Amino acid sequence: MTLSTLIISFAIIAIILTYVLAKWVIKPHSLIMTWLQNFCGVWFIFSGLVKAVDPMGTAFKMEQYFAEFKQTFDPTWAGFIAPIFPFMAKYAVSFSIGMILLEILLGVALIIGYAPKWTSRIFFILLVFFTILTGFTFLTGYVPANKNFFDFTNWGDYDKNQMRVNDCGCFGDFLKLDPKISFIKDLFLLIPGLIFLFWTKVMHQLWTPNVRRVIMLVSLIGIALFSLRNTFMNEPTWDFRPFKAGADIRTTRSNELAAAQQVKIESAVATNKTTKEIVKIPYDVYMKEFKKYPKESWDTKFVQGESKVAKTKVSEFQILGDHDEDITDKLLNNSGYSLMIGSYKVHGTTLPDKVTQIDSTFIDSIRIFRKDTIHIKKFSKLDTIYTDVDKFVPNDEDAALFKAKINPIANQLSKEGLFTYAVTGGINGDQAKDLAKSIQADYPIYHADDILLKTIMRSNPGLILWKDGKIIEKWHHKHLPTVQELRLLIQK
Repeated sequence: MTLSTLIISFAIIAIILTYVLAKWVIKPHSLIMTWLQNFCGVWFIFSGLVKAVDPMGTAFKMEQYFAEFKQTFDPTWAGFIAPIFPFMAKYAVSFSIGMILLEILLGVALIIGYAPKWTSRIFFILLVFFTILTGFTFLTGYVPANKNFFDFTNWGDYDKNQMRVNDCGCFGDFLKLDPKISFIKDLFLLIPGLIFLFWTKVMHQLWTPNVRRVIMLVSLIGIALFSLRNTFMNEPTWDFRPFKAGADIRTTRSNELAAAQQVKIESAVATNKTTKEIVKIPYDVYMKEFKKYPKESWDTKFVQGESKVAKTKVSEFQILGDHDEDITDKLLNNSGYSLMIGSYKVHGTTLPDKVTQIDSTFIDSIRIFRKDTIHIKKFSKLDTIYTDVDKFVPNDEDAALFKAKINPIANQLSKEGLFTYAVTGGINGDQAKDLAKSIQADYPIYHADDILLKTIMRSNPGLILWKDGKIIEKWHHKHLPTVQELRLLIQK
């Protein structure tokens, strides 16, 4: 599916709707205006619905934007607004659901002609906001990684790898748009936005005011319930992510990495630090003449060709073991079924590691081993001993969730011989061991990038059943299978 295909589809649906309305419902003031209302209405409803199936994905995208905005505004004269973004990030889920509701309701309002003046104004304001957002995303491609967005004098050539956010999330995970295309798309939508703003009286209105109000209310309640279901109660209704059930992660990852290794450097772009002269030459020529472009005088960037296989988040699938060793291949190459507990964030605190209390009547000194740290010390009666290594302690809510819901399934299946393990984000190998002890896990706990884990599973925590490197099924922690159900599934 491409953006062009979507636009053509929206246009055709708008034509059909316009014909039906003009034939059997109303006589429009302007067929063109009615078509524009239907076109933009269908666009916004579809864009909102593909996000409503996965509001957490939109929330994660908002968190990325809030983090980038804080970093961008912090060192500038507008730094006083930077603290608001971490605060907003705490309520990213609420903002996500609110944005989805607004987008879909605007689409419905355009089609039925609800409150044309207010609908036109809000529609235009939202489009301006989207345009600024996608414009920022696209323009960061001109900003070197170590420079601030507002340092306009340091902007250079466009490089998509420099973009702070690689995808605006306009269509969720259903369709990933290049930020430049997304920016142009929003500029295009500003045209009907302006038309609605200045020619409101020509917009059609269906049925009576009361009927329109009922449609808006029913739409609000229905979409709110649907969004809440996909946020707090279950995994997305339709999974557009590369880690959906049925995906062969082992094969996909292997193909993507192999294709990436075959990509060659095509050219070099050298910029003179003094004169700002830019020289673009083929890579083979540069290798012969590289002495002409010493690092002291030239900044050189290399341009790679395109991979023959589209890169997805699967390429970044990496899981680390106790000592931060890469165990990805070991897990993906596991033969048969395995059960993975995914948790992108375990909330907790890091405390000094209290070992015990020592009665000096029986022991005069103690040697403490942990990691590479060794302590030998005299202790008085009932001294409390602390190591230099901190200990991770999960909060009561997260620990209780693991103990009450996850462990009864995972511990039992692990005892029965099913390869069972957990993967968490935001903690290291030592903290993962502390977590295993705290929650009384009879399975190993590994760690990975939290963004990767958010992409794999929205539930925190949740269960994923694998077989031979393929994802068989995923379960939200509020809808977990029983041990017996998993046994039957594994025996099929």
